[in-house]
This record gives sequence, structure tokens and C-alpha cells, in this order.
Amino acid sequence: MAARLPVSDHSKSEVKTMPHHTLEQPRHAFSTGPSFSSDHSTYSSAQSRPLSGTPGNEEKNGKVIVQNDQIFITPPLPGGKAAVISALHPVVLKINRIKVNEPAAITSSVQLSWEISEKPQYQITVSEDGLSAYFTLYRVEKYAWKLVNCPASAQVCVRAEPNYDLLLSRLTVNQILADFSSSSFMPNLNIPALYAELNNPTYLPVCIAVGKPPLPGIDGRLELPARLPGTDDDVPDYPEIPSARTGGILARKLPPQEGRPGFNVHGSILPPPRPEDITLKPADCYSLLPGGEIVALRDGRPRITGWGTRTMSIDFPETHIIQESMTSADSPVLFAGDVIAPDGIADHCTIEVLGNVYISGDVRHAVIAATGSVVIRGKVTDSHIYCGDCGAIQHRLHQFPSQLMEELMLLRNAALMLEENLRSRQQPVKYGLVVLLLLEGKYAHLPGLMKGLQELLAGNGPAAPVDTRQLKHMLEIFLHPGQFTEFINDAVLVTFLDLLEELRDGVLHMHEGNVRLDLAQAENCLLRSGGSIFIHGEGVLHSTLLAAGDVRFLMTQSLCSGSKVEAGDSISVQQTRAADRQTALTAGHQISVCQIEGTRISIGEYAAEFTAPAGEAVFTAQSLRLRNQT
Repeated sequence: MAARLPVSDHSKSEVKTMPHHTLEQPRHAFSTGPSFSSDHSTYSSAQSRPLSGTPGNEEKNGKVIVQNDQIFITPPLPGGKAAVISALHPVVLKINRIKVNEPAAITSSVQLSWEISEKPQYQITVSEDGLSAYFTLYRVEKYAWKLVNCPASAQVCVRAEPNYDLLLSRLTVNQILADFSSSSFMPNLNIPALYAELNNPTYLPVCIAVGKPPLPGIDGRLELPARLPGTDDDVPDYPEIPSARTGGILARKLPPQEGRPGFNVHGSILPPPRPEDITLKPADCYSLLPGGEIVALRDGRPRITGWGTRTMSIDFPETHIIQESMTSADSPVLFAGDVIAPDGIADHCTIEVLGNVYISGDVRHAVIAATGSVVIRGKVTDSHIYCGDCGAIQHRLHQFPSQLMEELMLLRNAALMLEENLRSRQQPVKYGLVVLLLLEGKYAHLPGLMKGLQELLAGNGPAAPVDTRQLKHMLEIFLHPGQFTEFINDAVLVTFLDLLEELRDGVLHMHEGNVRLDLAQAENCLLRSGGSIFIHGEGVLHSTLLAAGDVRFLMTQSLCSGSKVEAGDSISVQQTRAADRQTALTAGHQISVCQIEGTRISIGEYAAEFTAPAGEAVFTAQSLRLRNQT
């Protein structure tokens, strides 16, 4: 809400929240009496209509004369019309103390007054967050105004112009400070900025005060140890698998920390946003101590999920061991825990797990989606590998519900519209029959999606993070809608949507933190990680590597050739070169290389290309900017 400052010496300013405009304020007011008073007719502000007259008797019409800051009114003669008067900004006319907004008929019997309404000499605006105040100068000098003389006429528009021969005042800092003195406005006013603007006007907003924003606190969080205490150097034969022992500390729950308050330009306190805490779902596999330590109550690999939410879970997932003979393109592996393949996997295999994947040997023509980490000791060829939140999104138990929800919401809207249309025609209608009609017509593709989800949920083994018994029942109903037309209604359809949403969100909730995609070599692959990507072997060729964290090539002979590598944090690569296509490295903060050739690197908005061989270097956005300038 705008706050008004006091008027001093006909000068008035207004403080308000941007971007509203300052209202014009009156400067002078004059009243004039009628020159002639022979016409005693009355004037109505609600009916400002010209009086009737006879055509051709224009010389009998009333007249208005503006002379020496006075307005003279001549009444009409018999058969003539009353004069019409209007005003041009900044002149404001009032007839019988009522403001005239449109041309109005005027006679000598009414009370006419005029005044000047102009912008103030300056304006103060405050940003929406209250942390900045700006001074905008419109003019330093204030002159008197005079009416522009106008000869007698039946229609007159009253105009005014500044009288530059009569300077009333010049705006000073003291006058501005006097306006502030009656309010609590801006205790930290930047007076030198006011002097600078008055002496050398820019007529642009000048910041004259700043507040202090509140310092946000820190939300509650889990802090993971660098290495789990109580481990026995991880699982034998699989050093990549972390394992905890009973009594070992899995993590620490850190409480939220309060922030610090700030203040706005008015000096009012701005409280910091209240930090949020996290909630740990209770489980019998861990114990939360008073000091925040989370202690394991069993042996195994701890799985912490719910990252990015305020509700987190800790459990110890089951482990499923598969042999190469057990995998094929026709039998995808779907498991709600960790999967270990000690003898490798067959070609064209699909693995989707709510946990980690560990594979010995090479991987060819495979699709692997894991909500945890993926570790492959061999070479990966013509495959798509996803881990962390990327694995959760690629999991079919996330994709099928998402697609079904989108289509079912369209079906629901269509059903409601069709039902309403039939009712408007006073035709009998059953919601279940409407749904059946749509599933057999425009939405005939939906049963195929439902069948696919039903097949994913089939079997007795754990595959989903939530109880899916009710969802399986709902799928059966909508796969045979003709048998349940009496049962299906809009509420049932909404329940179906809620169950699909629960499954979709449950899968996404299962992604783990600090995940990694670790493999020896990749060719013609797509590798996506919600954490980091480690290449511990010969390198990558014609592949795309996308990581939210780091991408690191660990061995000195590792080569990145003809590939696209993007990392949210940093990239550390040994050798790069082009192979049929240019190698591209894009990082959020830093790129380090030992040897580089045929490669384009990008950090933020800065980029550089290296066609000829170059030696060891570390690049940042600043170093790329300086390099481009030279």
C-alpha cells in the first residue's frame, strides 16, 4: 500500500511499491466569477448537455474567453447555445466543485474554478521485497503556471504553460529530508546520492537506500560417512559393494539450523524463512540415537532413499544373484533390490532394479536402469545405462504409470463431457457405459498400456516399492470394463489415478544419493547418472555420457574419442581426440585434461576448440573467458 509523504512548499511526493505510477497532485487553485449574469439557468454535473439553439444562429451562442489567468463566460442569446468548455492536462476544471472530465456546456450562472495538477518534483519507489529504495528526479525547478490566452469562442479547451519568468523554488536535499522527517522511512538514507542527482540530474532511478536480506537457515539433512565403519572391506569378491555391520554408524541426522533476520529500507525486521526438518520412516533395521547417529541393527548394504524430499527411508535391500543363462531378451530382470551377475549377462538383456547392479564381464545391447549405482567390470557396447534418479525415471514402473495417468485424465475429461452432453438431451446415461464406449473407440490404445503394466506387476517376487494388490485389481477391472459397467464411476476412475500416482512417485522416491556409474570401457552407448560416472578402463568411443556430478577417466591410458560428455560439476579426462566426429566436453565448473585434440570444451557461456594437440591444462569459466579475450 502506498505511503504518502508530507507536502512542503507546494511540493508533494509519494512512496509506494513499484511499479505503480505516482498520482498527480494539485499545485494551484483559482476561482473566477462570471463576467455576465443575465442567464440564471442552473447546471447539472450529471447532465452536461449543450443547450438547444436554432441552426444558423451561431453568433447568438455563448462564448468563453481566457485572458490573464481568468476565464470569462458570455451567456447565449435567445436561440443560441451555451458555450462548451474543456481542459487539457495539467489544467483541471471544476463546475460547482465537481471535476469536469468531458467537454461540458457552461453558462455564467455556475461556479467555475480551475487548478493545476502536475507530477511531483521527485518520486520515491521501494522494491517489492523492501530491500531497495530509489529516488527518481523529474525536475529541480518549480515554476508558476499561467493559462494560455484564448479569444472568445463557443468551444474552448483551456490550456496552461509554465511561467518561466516566475521561479517558485528549487528542490534541495534539505527539503527532501524534511519530507522524510515525519516518517520512519529509510534510517540508512544515502544522502550523497541525493546530492549527486540534484547537482547532475540523470532523471533515472537512483538507489538511495538498501536493506539487508535475511540469511536463510539450513534444513535438516543426513550426513553420510566417507566410509561405513564396521565393514569388512566390503563384500568378498565384490569390493564395490559397501556393507555395514551391526552397530556401525550409517549416517548422522543433522537438525535444522535457524537463519539470521534482516531488515528492509524502513528499518523493519525481516525474519528468515523457517528451515525444514527431515523425517525418517521408522524401521527395525536401524536405530536413531539422541545425538543424531543412525546405527545399523543388522549386517548388509544399507540403502538410503528419499533424497530431495522431506521424508527419507533406510533399509537393507535383498540381493538377487543371476547367471548369464538366466537372462535373455525375452525375460527382463525386474527386482526391488540389488542384482549381482557374477558370470555376466546375455546380449540384449533388460535389467530394471530398485537398487544397485553389479556385473562381471562385458555388456552388449543391454538396457539397465537402476535407482542406485551400476558397476560393470567389462566393456559396454551398444547399450543404454541409467542410474540414480535417471534410472528411476527410465524404470518402466515409473514410465507406465506416468503415461497411463496422462491418458486416463484425458479419458476422464472426455467421459464427463459426454455424460453431460447426454444429460442435457435428457437421455439416460451410465458412466460405466460411457467409459466402455471410449475405451472401444478413441482410447482403444489404453488397454495395451494397462496390459503392459499388469505384466510388470505379475508374479510373486518383489518388483515394486509399494503394495500393488489394489492396483492390480483396478487394472483387471478396466481391462474388462464390460463386466463392471455398474461399478465404474468417476470416483473409481479417480481412485485408479491415485494408485498409479502412488506407484510412480514410489519408484522415483527410491533413487539413492551419491550414486555412480562405474565401467571399464564403452562404445556406442548412452550413459546417464544422477551422480557421477567413472571410467576405470580404456575409455569411451562414440558414446554420450551425462552426469549430474563428476565424470572421471581414472587410468592414464584412458581415451575419450568422438564422444559427448556433460557433467554438472567437473570432468577429468586423460586423452581426448576426434573419431569421425568432434569430442565435446561440457562441465558446470571445471575441466581438466592431460592431452587434448579435436575437442570442443564448454563451461557456462564460454567455450574453446582445440583442433591441434595440446598438453595438460585445467579450464574454468574464468580461464576460458580470458583465453577468448586474448
